[in-house]
Amino acid sequence: MKTNSTSDWAARGIIYQVNLRSLAAREPRNAAEAAAERPAEESPLAYLRRQLPRLKRLGFTILYLLPPYPIGRLGRKGIGSPYSSRDFTAVEPEYGSKAELLDVVRKAHALRLKVIFDITPNHTARDHVWMATHPDYYVKADDGSAFYDCDWSDTAKLDYRNPALRRAMIDVYDHWLSALGPSDGLPAGETDGIDGFRLDMAHFINDRSFWDEALAELRRRHPSRRLLFLAECYGFGNNLDLFARGMDAAYDDDFYKICQYAYAVDAGTGATRVRLSGDAAHNHDFHDLLEAWQDGGLAAAAGRALMQYEDAAPRYPAPHFTARYTDNHDEGRGLYRFGPGGFRAMNALAFLSPRCIPFILTGEEFGALDRPSIHARCQPCDKGRRLIGADGREWRTEGVELEGNLFDRGYETRRAWYTYFKDLIALRRKTPELTDGACRLVDPGEDAPARDRTVVCFDRILGRRLVRCAVNLGEEPRRLVRAPDLFRGHPLYGALEENDTLPPFSALVTRLS
Repeated sequence: MKTNSTSDWAARGIIYQVNLRSLAAREPRNAAEAAAERPAEESPLAYLRRQLPRLKRLGFTILYLLPPYPIGRLGRKGIGSPYSSRDFTAVEPEYGSKAELLDVVRKAHALRLKVIFDITPNHTARDHVWMATHPDYYVKADDGSAFYDCDWSDTAKLDYRNPALRRAMIDVYDHWLSALGPSDGLPAGETDGIDGFRLDMAHFINDRSFWDEALAELRRRHPSRRLLFLAECYGFGNNLDLFARGMDAAYDDDFYKICQYAYAVDAGTGATRVRLSGDAAHNHDFHDLLEAWQDGGLAAAAGRALMQYEDAAPRYPAPHFTARYTDNHDEGRGLYRFGPGGFRAMNALAFLSPRCIPFILTGEEFGALDRPSIHARCQPCDKGRRLIGADGREWRTEGVELEGNLFDRGYETRRAWYTYFKDLIALRRKTPELTDGACRLVDPGEDAPARDRTVVCFDRILGRRLVRCAVNLGEEPRRLVRAPDLFRGHPLYGALEENDTLPPFSALVTRLS
C-alpha cells in the first residue's frame, strides 16, 4: 500500500474556509453599540490579514477563500453570490483591493500557510467581462441567450468545447498562481502566488477533458511548486474520474451524507439522536453505504466510506485526498443540523481518517450555528435539521443563513469547542501515521447486534509504526469485548471507561508501535 510523501504539505493539510462576509461581520449587536458606531477602519481583507497569526496558532495550514472576485450585478440574487463572478482577475470592492488580497497571500506565506482561492470553472456571472468580448465562450440556450444550469439564473455556463475558452481559463488560474513577483523578494523572472484552487462543481463542466489539459499545463508552468487542485465534486465515481485527470483532491460527499442521513436532533434536549433518514434509500449514490449499514450498522457504513478511497488508491501514481467536513458554505452548520454529539464524533473521524484533508468553515471552531451568507443578509435556508419529539415523531425545520454570526450559547461552551478542535488539530499534526499512513479496519468486538453497531475501529500504519483508532458514532456507550487486547499501548487521545466501554460520540487513539 502506497503512503503519502512526508514532504507533501497537502497530505498534512488542514483547511480553514473563509467567508469574508461572516469573518469580518461587524454590525452592532444592540442599539447602544449602534449609537456609538463609527465607520469601519479596515476592509474585510485587511481584517483577515491581521487575524492570520491566530489561525496559525490554532494549527490550520491551508487558508481557503471563497471567490474573492467582483460579484455579478445582472440577475443578482439578494446581496449577490460570490459564486457569480464578473471578472476572474479582479477583486470584489466589498472585500477590499487587489493589493490587500495579495498582502493576505504574502502574510500567509510568511507564516508558512498555504492559500487557495475558490473559483467557478463551470460558469460566470451573466455580466462577466467575457459576455461582451467573447460571447463564444458560453453555452447557448435554445433562444440564443446564455444557458445556465439548475436554478442558477444569475450565472452563464462556459463552453469547454471552445479551445479559446480553455486557454483563457488556464491563463486565469496562472494569473493567481503567478501573482507575486520580484517586488516580493523573488529573483528576476521568478513568480509565486496562491498555492492552488478549490474548483466549484468541477465535474459539471461540459468537457472534462479540459482538466487533463489544464492541470498538466499549470504544473508544467510551475515545475518546482506543489500545487493543490481541490474539486467540489459529488459521487465516488466522479471523484475517481477527476483523480485520473490529475485532480489532487475532492469532496467526500459520502462522508457528509452519513452525517445527513444518520443524525437528527432531540426536540426537547437538543441532543443528537441516531436515526437513519428515509431519504437515504432514494439516493442512488448512497446505496453501497446503505447496504453496509443494513449489514453492520452505522459503524460499517463509516468503515465503507473510509476504505473505498483507500482501496482505490493503488490505481493512481500520486496520492489523492478527500476533503471531509461537517460544515461548508453550502451545507450549513453541523452543530445545528446534527447536534453536538454527531458533530463531535464525525469531526473526530475526519481528523483520524486516511487520505483526508480535514476541512473547517469559519466559526466552526466556536460552535457556529448559522450558515454564512451567500445570497441574503438574513433568511431561512433549506439546510435545516431533522427533529425528533418525545413521542418519536420526526419533522424538519429550516436553517438560517445570516451575514453575521450565531454561536453556541455561553463563553465556556464556545471555549470548549475551541479546545476540542485545537486538540484534534494538534493530534493530527504531531502523529505522522494519521497524515501519511495507510488504513485497515479492525473488529473491536462491539457488544451490540450487527445492525446497531456504532463503533468504527481502524489502524493507521506507517512503516513499522501503528496507531489504532476507534470512534463511537452513536448515542449509547459501547463495550468493546476485544479492548484489552486491542488497546494495550500508549494512549494519545481519549480513554475507555469502566468495563472497556467507549462513551457516546467519543474517540480513542492508542499508539501500539
